[in-house]
Amino acid sequence: MSRLPNVSVSKRPGSKFPALSMLKDACVVVLLPMHDVSALSSCLHHHFFFQEPSRPTVASSLASNSRRDLSRSHSEHGADRGSSKVNKNINRFSNFVKSGVEAYVIGESKTSSPISERHEVIMNNGIIQWKPIQQYYHCVVDKPKKESKLKGLKSFIAYSITSSLTNIQVSRRYKHFDWLHEQLSAKYIFIPIPPLPEKQVAGRYEEDLIDHRKHILQLWVNKICRHPVLSQSEVWLHFISCTDEKDWKSGKRRAEKDEYIGGSFLNCIQVPQQQLEPNSVDLQVERFQRSVKTSEEAMRVMQERMNMFQKVFAGPVKQNWQKMGSAFKTLQQSFEIDETVASRRLTDALAHTASEYHEIGQVFDAHTKNDMEPVLENLYSYKGTVQNVPDILHVHKQALQKYRDSEGRLSAVEAEKMRQRMDTMSYAVIAEIQHQTAEKVEDLKSTMGTYLKRQAAFYQDVASKLSSLSARYD
Repeated sequence: MSRLPNVSVSKRPGSKFPALSMLKDACVVVLLPMHDVSALSSCLHHHFFFQEPSRPTVASSLASNSRRDLSRSHSEHGADRGSSKVNKNINRFSNFVKSGVEAYVIGESKTSSPISERHEVIMNNGIIQWKPIQQYYHCVVDKPKKESKLKGLKSFIAYSITSSLTNIQVSRRYKHFDWLHEQLSAKYIFIPIPPLPEKQVAGRYEEDLIDHRKHILQLWVNKICRHPVLSQSEVWLHFISCTDEKDWKSGKRRAEKDEYIGGSFLNCIQVPQQQLEPNSVDLQVERFQRSVKTSEEAMRVMQERMNMFQKVFAGPVKQNWQKMGSAFKTLQQSFEIDETVASRRLTDALAHTASEYHEIGQVFDAHTKNDMEPVLENLYSYKGTVQNVPDILHVHKQALQKYRDSEGRLSAVEAEKMRQRMDTMSYAVIAEIQHQTAEKVEDLKSTMGTYLKRQAAFYQDVASKLSSLSARYD
């Protein structure tokens, strides 16, 4: 066999022949004895058609992560479903399918246990809303404490939670909050669950981080307590009231086996008999979607400006006040040489000025934490809540489309049942839109009102200090 031009030869594991990697545009003629032809053919087939195993596809990744991404799916009941006149979504990895909403819409939501938790949507002066909370209560997150287990091998921060509903104090770790967030997200698919503080390992025992996390957790439980549905949730009430370890584990297992999650939860909702007009529903949903988008952008800008304010106040502003204090101190020392009465009065005034300027620098630093940080925490909570809204509204849109696609293909009885199920979903979505809109208004009023009052008090304090100093020079 003659030498092959422009051919690189490399061994592949498990191959009888060297693998041929031919350069572009090379024309190769290989002459081999007949008994080697079949072997070479097999080798080339192995080399060019049996490549290294590819990475998992997006679909397989979604499938393996579906429990984490959506919390839980009832797709395991799919094999038991009977035939339907309504075609199912071919994208088995969409939230519309995984959450069980598609199964609910087409009447194939399978549950075997009795409903233990019921909620109601009402019409109040033409406004669709969740039935108001009958007994308001609040929870206090406090006393973050470092604890350990396994004889000190594993340490963590535990927070006490005390509910005014029971006055029972329970101790919960971050992982317990994380578990609860997962359960609420899985069950109440049309309710955007507020965000928990970010899970941060580095510096997790530092006082500022622990305090910041406590504040975010407090905002989180406040929002749960104010929600007409979440505040009455069985898993939430178990979370804030159970103190016995055995009962706690039993309640966790019960929540994790709950059948009424995602689309199936809609079976737990009672709505008005009045039929909804799909086009009217579309308009309300679209208006809310636009509102969320513009509000989210406005909050982002506010967050950026507030962060900049924080950095300036805690950095250059603080430093400049304290540098001015040092300048006054130097000026004071220059007058100490003189021993006249007037000089002593002036040096005394300059000494007080130097001290107060240094203190004012510290006050600016404290202002960033005490007055600005709460605003940033509220903005974080709002943004983290509404970022779930597009997915929620998209699932509702898919359900509406499924309903419209099915019109004319079902019997009158089946079509009416499907309309009722679609109305239940739309009532729930509009009730949640009403709640989120009201919450946004109240949150912003409270947050900005408190911030501006603290701003006024802060500057009045600085002005008072400066006014007192000026009197020393009279």
